[in-house]
Amino acid sequence: MEPKTQTKPVAKNINKPAYIIFLLAGIYFMIKPDFSQAVTFWGLALVFDPFNINTPFQKRPFYQQAWLYVHAAITVALFVLILVKK
Repeated sequence: MEPKTQTKPVAKNINKPAYIIFLLAGIYFMIKPDFSQAVTFWGLALVFDPFNINTPFQKRPFYQQAWLYVHAAITVALFVLILVKK
């Protein structure tokens, strides 16, 4: 008879739902137009990588890299928009 081993429950990756929530909140504030909140939520969304976190950035498909670069560019553009408006 083999000894029973305890297995740990698999940790769930909350990155994709968190990314979507922050992205949608940023879009909401862009429509509102409260750009200081929009840039905050868009910047926080980048923290939660929506793609496979075990794959290094350089080895990801082009469309994933392009998506993250475009997302970062929009975030920077929103930040510049805030600076210009003041």
